Amino acid sequence: MQISGSDFVREASQAPQDVWMVIFLYKEGFPECGLLLRCLDELAIKYPATKFVKIISTECIPSYPDRNLSTLLVYHNGAVKANYVALHSFGRRCTPEGVALVLCKSDPVLNDGQSGSEQAVLEGIRRQFIEKVVTEHEDDDEGGSSSD
Repeated sequence: MQISGSDFVREASQAPQDVWMVIFLYKEGFPECGLLLRCLDELAIKYPATKFVKIISTECIPSYPDRNLSTLLVYHNGAVKANYVALHSFGRRCTPEGVALVLCKSDPVLNDGQSGSEQAVLEGIRRQFIEKVVTEHEDDDEGGSSSD
């Protein structure tokens, strides 16, 4: 969901109790922002009990430097719990599974509203990440040449 600068304080400080909120600071025309946005769009569908919003960086923080894009701020109960500056925070390849794993590293940020427990969600995220890595590795092996 897109928000404006005037919505930012209200959205961040007045989110319902115990709802995790991921705020994406971005700008149009930055490929890194587009890549992370695609990951976040997928996560927002998978984890509807977590609130995902996006805001143009300079509407949120007027002099926010472009070199810090893409940035994620994680809020819970009205307070910042984590921030991730630039794509390098999410590893060499920015994938939805990698972003999910980073977001849940220290706190159970993502919630699908169905799994019943934070641990079950985290285990699902870990399983999906491992499956993605294995699949990519197998695809790389199939595409490579054999050395006989």
